[in-house]
Amino acid sequence: MFIDPVLSHVGLNEKMAKEKGLEYQVVSTPAAGIPRARIVEQTEGLLKALVDPKTKEILGCTLFCAVSSEVINVVRVIIEAKLPYTFLRDTIFTHPTKSESLNDLFSKVDKLVFIDSPIHSFKMKYT
Repeated sequence: MFIDPVLSHVGLNEKMAKEKGLEYQVVSTPAAGIPRARIVEQTEGLLKALVDPKTKEILGCTLFCAVSSEVINVVRVIIEAKLPYTFLRDTIFTHPTKSESLNDLFSKVDKLVFIDSPIHSFKMKYT
């Protein structure tokens, strides 16, 4: 079955990570935030990733946006190579492309807010 926008996935999703008892961080960003998506007027969708907070490796990624079937391959290579998410965060992609959305998505890992106090001990995450 084919859908538009395209739904692409690699690795674990949140349900699978929970079932395995893994600790993870979730980041997401709307497709409308991608410059190329706005240029070609394909702004529907969402990009989402799970990152291991200790190893910094990407556990899984779901892309629901135009051309995601191309972009997901980049994420797959990083997962298989066991490289940290920072590789995608810091890579310089050509502009404007859908690939540069990976910079935006994985830069959100660094912006997660952690609260650790005697009263509160929890992790806030972008969703």
